[in-house]
Amino acid sequence: MTASTLEADLAALVAQASEGGITTADALAEQESLGLLGLTSLGFLRLIHAVERGYGVVLDLDDDVSFMDTVASLAAHLRAQGV
Repeated sequence: MTASTLEADLAALVAQASEGGITTADALAEQESLGLLGLTSLGFLRLIHAVERGYGVVLDLDDDVSFMDTVASLAAHLRAQGV
């Protein structure tokens, strides 16, 4: 099964946010959390900023942030927000 355009775009953002530490392919293929793949706290901040800017959403980070665990969970969260 191939990834949707949203997942592919988010995986590319993960690769950019990690400054190449995580490849787009790894971000798409892995079911482990992005943190376990090596995304640092700075990388998460970069990713959050890129997602908010690119998709015109605000990611609520005050409560449960498990939607940031994987590319798939982030895509599902964005779809629930109408992206």
